[in-house]
Amino acid sequence: MNSVTPNTSEDAEAKFAQSWSYHENRVLIDHLRRQRPDGGEVEIQEEPDQAASEPVGPAIEIYDADRLARRLGHGDGFVGDPAEASNDEDAAQARQIRLWNRMQADERGPWRKLVIPDEAMIARIAGLDTICPQFSEVTAWIVRAAKLGSTTGTPLRLDPAVVVGPPGTGKTFYARKLAEALGVPSNVIAMNLMTDRGSAFSGLAPVWKASGPGKVAKLLIEGSHACPLIVIDEIEKASPINPSETPINVLHSILERENAACFVDEFVDLPMRADHIFWFATANSLDPLPDSIIDRLIVFQVALKEDEMLAIQRSIFHEANLRVGCTFAEPETALFQGCAGHTPRSLSRLWDIAMGFACEEGRRHLVAADIRGAEHVLLGGKESARRPIGFIRPAAREKGGEARVRTGMPPGSPRRQE
Repeated sequence: MNSVTPNTSEDAEAKFAQSWSYHENRVLIDHLRRQRPDGGEVEIQEEPDQAASEPVGPAIEIYDADRLARRLGHGDGFVGDPAEASNDEDAAQARQIRLWNRMQADERGPWRKLVIPDEAMIARIAGLDTICPQFSEVTAWIVRAAKLGSTTGTPLRLDPAVVVGPPGTGKTFYARKLAEALGVPSNVIAMNLMTDRGSAFSGLAPVWKASGPGKVAKLLIEGSHACPLIVIDEIEKASPINPSETPINVLHSILERENAACFVDEFVDLPMRADHIFWFATANSLDPLPDSIIDRLIVFQVALKEDEMLAIQRSIFHEANLRVGCTFAEPETALFQGCAGHTPRSLSRLWDIAMGFACEEGRRHLVAADIRGAEHVLLGGKESARRPIGFIRPAAREKGGEARVRTGMPPGSPRRQE
């Protein structure tokens, strides 16, 4: 099998651009569909000669269908709707039974797809270097794993990994693009919002009023794959109310493949196969994490390099342009260079605002004045506006010793009110 490596030829670049355009258009269509008043439900036309209950391609059973049937048999004595139940525990139990019934009625049964890499997928993964060059080490690791799966015909397996770097370097953006390249569903769990013992991961038992399945079980039950990508954003920033019940404790099990093979969500209450999930964590620092968690993760250090910024800027612009239907022309290189002082996080906001300025002037291309306007919107009320970033340049001190910031406006323009 021919190895697939990033190619700088025009044909390779065109092929890669076409592949990414296809994937990004699918993402845009899904986003627009979710905005529909009916929730985006559409009729799916099945192939007439294909049974819906049979798995297509490699798949595994994520739970025991017989055990599920036995659970429903034990629950035959329950009568009533949650809205009419006598107490919160009865209502929660009713929701649990309804979930079991939906699982049993699912035409797919317990089968969920696995990912067998092929050359097209490997090319998409390798092409991440074009849009996220700062993650080249991460991408190379995934490409090697994908080549192993492609060569042996076995499912792609990735150990849990964490990317460590300063804020705003595009860690979550990369994770989303990786999910698109793999063709799997994804979900982000923000660790800094967790104040309990990890119900977002493991669900909440029906004895509680607000009980329900966690995101791990939801992705496996509702999704099409046994290997979704779950991003643990800022894994080091858990803030539980009770320090002895930190959500970090849940990670000890689900990040360990042997334990994850029989993962039990407290609400679903059935052993589930969670050992094929792709876990991708982000962090600014690993210092707050216990060694037992770090030992379960492959650690990658990421930092922005000046020579990589142009590619990063172009990819973020394309992302912003995609959100508005690709109606704007790509800026000249000089315009990108003028934005070199911004982080990827800042750029993801700046382009949208700059496009608004261009539309106000009746243009579908960006000029330096649009960037200046966007910078002032983003930074005008912040302390960071005093630093030289992008098109904002510090002026020499005036007679009163008072420093001002040049806005790049034409001579004779009225000075902005201080």
